[in-house]
Amino acid sequence: MGFASTHDAQSATGEVASPIISRRSSVVSSLTKRPLLLLLVLFILLAPVVTRRIYASDEIKYFAYTHSLFFDHDLDFSNDYLHWYEVDPVKFKAIYTDLYQTREPLTGLPTNEAPIGTGLFWMPSYALAHVFALTAHALGANIAADGWSDPYIWAVCLTSYIFGCIGLLLCWSLASDFFGKRLSAFAVVIIWFSTSLVFYTIIAPPWSHATSLLAVTLFIWYWHRTRKPAGRLWWQWAILGALGGVTMLVREQDALFLVIPGLEALVALVTLWRARKPGWLLLARKWIGGFIVMGLSAFVAFIPQLIAYKVITGRFGPSQVVAGKLNWTSPNVFNVLFSPEHGMITWTPIIAVCLIGLIFFWRRDRLFAAVLAVAFFLQVYVAGSFLTWQSASSFGQRRFINCTVLFVLGLAAILSWAIARGIPRWLVLAVPVLFVLWNAGLLMQYALWCSPQRQGLDWAVVLRGQLEIPLKAPRLVWDFLFNRASFYRELPNC
Repeated sequence: MGFASTHDAQSATGEVASPIISRRSSVVSSLTKRPLLLLLVLFILLAPVVTRRIYASDEIKYFAYTHSLFFDHDLDFSNDYLHWYEVDPVKFKAIYTDLYQTREPLTGLPTNEAPIGTGLFWMPSYALAHVFALTAHALGANIAADGWSDPYIWAVCLTSYIFGCIGLLLCWSLASDFFGKRLSAFAVVIIWFSTSLVFYTIIAPPWSHATSLLAVTLFIWYWHRTRKPAGRLWWQWAILGALGGVTMLVREQDALFLVIPGLEALVALVTLWRARKPGWLLLARKWIGGFIVMGLSAFVAFIPQLIAYKVITGRFGPSQVVAGKLNWTSPNVFNVLFSPEHGMITWTPIIAVCLIGLIFFWRRDRLFAAVLAVAFFLQVYVAGSFLTWQSASSFGQRRFINCTVLFVLGLAAILSWAIARGIPRWLVLAVPVLFVLWNAGLLMQYALWCSPQRQGLDWAVVLRGQLEIPLKAPRLVWDFLFNRASFYRELPNC
């Protein structure tokens, strides 16, 4: 019996399979049977290719919180903005004119409309980077312990990547409750590589989106884990509220996800009122009391942002720069989804599949599917209220990365339905890969496009480029791995 596998491996020519190949096959088989291990291995393998630099204005705004609080112990970002401008006055001209020279009228401080959360959550790894820089400098290495040298930049970029990976693991955990571990892992990987998430975790990690993914998914994960007909214990409501407050610290619009426990409580109260069984009034009070505890806890968690508002703007509210970007009639609510140049479904067509998948998820958990749908359309409404709804020069509609858990559940639901209907498994699993290839083609084109072309999809350019990319892909992949700077230089005729 012990030699059966060796004899079974013989080929038609009588040759025995290489022991190395057998071991490799065994490893692959083990990984596919252990989806959590497979995800962890994938996260580790991709970590070395994560981009480690600060480039865009939003990245600088988040990083300014970390550096200023750690080194200067204040929220005056003057020296932070000047640092980046002096690094490259051409590239960072807007940092000087739009941030350094734009002062809050009540305080005279430079504006920073970015929330404080991402900068705070980078702080532990930033502190470790400072210890490393001090140690290396003391040992004679040419590393400045000034908060701007490579160790600090690497720390925040890799931390964002780790946050994104943890968020994806939580998505997998939630989906596994309904669709099995292997199918859920497949859905997670597909959503990662077929949406804007891959760009903002690997290529441009020091934005707020990876942190937002973690905060929102953790909030939804804990909400689901503590669901029960009789309601939560008071301390569970308090934790849920604190997690909700954390989502607001990272991105204010993530506060809309607090509608999920709100709708849950409303459904519970309506159900109790209709049934009016003995003790229903006591249960109703428990739900109302728990919801109040959640709100108070969320408020306490949001206090750091309120303090930041007061220090920077002189009032307990965001900069007027933010208010000036909003039109609450949401005139672009449909453009956000369907615009040929900027629409989320246009850039990321798998989102349409995921939204349809919510219908199939409804059959598994009606409340969960309903509250996710409401939360998503509230995000669409707010995104359509921004005058900058296009997210110009961004890769896709990055504001919806916070909805990743919805996309994973929707995709897993529709794949599970298709398999149950008897559609060949290979076909069910192969079709989503096409969306990954589409997104990979757009990513590679994005690296080649001039800035004006990044303002929106030009379909003649896009479709021609998607056909040409396979020929350019080997060179682009090589440059991405071994000549990363080539992706950041100015292209000719731009």
